[in-house]
Amino acid sequence: MHFDWETFTYDEEWLREAVRIEEEAGGDISAGYGWGSQLGAVMANPQGYSHFAQLRSLVMQAWKQLVSEWDLGIGAEAAEAKGQELIMERLHRPEPEIQETLLVLLESKLSKPQGEWEMTEAVHGQIRAVFGKVLSQEDWKAIAASARDHIYSHVLKQEPVAVESL
Repeated sequence: MHFDWETFTYDEEWLREAVRIEEEAGGDISAGYGWGSQLGAVMANPQGYSHFAQLRSLVMQAWKQLVSEWDLGIGAEAAEAKGQELIMERLHRPEPEIQETLLVLLESKLSKPQGEWEMTEAVHGQIRAVFGKVLSQEDWKAIAASARDHIYSHVLKQEPVAVESL
């Protein structure tokens, strides 16, 4: 869980990663939760928030695993960040079929004692199917473009170094 309701603090590792992603993107990429007027409802139902956080973590873990399988090297972080942004946008109000799939996965996780649930290939496959349904062709192109642009930028930064070493 990213937020500790007892101490009202964020997990330090998650917070560092969120800050790093936003700095890399050059600003706010909506990595946080836009609670606004909903903060009272969130605080009144910390178990609901915990379940939301676990579901989000489950989906993002599957996304990160998928991106790592693509072997994008230095472009992986950019693809991962862009995909996370798009997935969270698309899952803001998911179709009933997508909701049902995700809720069944969450219930499965919650039914196991803490630490005993694992991200199996079957679970990963179900979440990949969700990605296939919620991400459009344009979204996939944007994810690929993010990786491409990051690699391109990195290579261009290396050009002066290569010339200086001659």
